[in-house]
Amino acid sequence: MGGVATLEHGQQEYAWLLDAIRADPWLVGRMWVDAESTPDELDQPGTVWCVALVDDVPAAWCAATPDAGVLRAHSNYEHPRHRGRGLYAAAYAQRHRDVIRASALPAATHLFAQPIALHEADGWHCTGAEGAGEVDGNWWWELRRDPTD
Repeated sequence: MGGVATLEHGQQEYAWLLDAIRADPWLVGRMWVDAESTPDELDQPGTVWCVALVDDVPAAWCAATPDAGVLRAHSNYEHPRHRGRGLYAAAYAQRHRDVIRASALPAATHLFAQPIALHEADGWHCTGAEGAGEVDGNWWWELRRDPTD
């Protein structure tokens, strides 16, 4: 398995790949420091996960979960060992095309600086809401996207 897979919570492959992340304590720690993200965010019913795979292992990913009438885009991450290869951009593009644009719901996300340009190029807009993250030095911005954009 390679490329980018779009998986739905509850599928066996989804569980296997999520377990692979959880089994790597170094990666789980990096996810928190880099993105204030945890594997548990992916383990929510209704979540659709776009994950780029390298040698059958998650290398970059992003997800979306319907939440109170809004499609919450979340869990944007690229494994440090695979950075610089365009894997997050590929996972993001697939999520945007197959999940965000296909949804009739407005979408919202909270991002740190690095992936903002990708989102803005696809019609996401900063709302003006921003703030300090829980990890020193992290700063987030809220972005939204109307389904008609």
